[in-house]
Amino acid sequence: MWTCKKCNREFTKTNQSHSCVVYPIDNHFKNKGEKSKSLFYALTKSIEDNIGELKIEALPCCIHLVSHYTFSGVWILKGKIRLDFRVNYEIKNKRFVKVEKLSTNRILYFVEITKESDIDLELLDWLKDSYNLKKTS
Repeated sequence: MWTCKKCNREFTKTNQSHSCVVYPIDNHFKNKGEKSKSLFYALTKSIEDNIGELKIEALPCCIHLVSHYTFSGVWILKGKIRLDFRVNYEIKNKRFVKVEKLSTNRILYFVEITKESDIDLELLDWLKDSYNLKKTS
């Protein structure tokens, strides 16, 4: 792992291109409502309880969820949250609001969480695969 001397973020690649801007996580929740904040913390707790250790990096664009690499991005919206994750296989599911093929073996999926019950075993299984992706490839 390489650690940036300016911002102390860790990366798998030495001299990884990134922004060193420090952005308070509370800024993401401003004017979004308590529900969004509650959903975010329910998601992170579920990941920690069911998948593994988690580091949260608040950036101006979104919030990164980090295992040994950034496996998910979260956007705080009014009354809901949107998250992305990448895996090395195709998933057919109506839950996805957007899908992007990044390469022959990487697909990026976007899901919106509007209630705590959306953080279910199906979602956690996908996130677990994303969390562990770099370890297996």
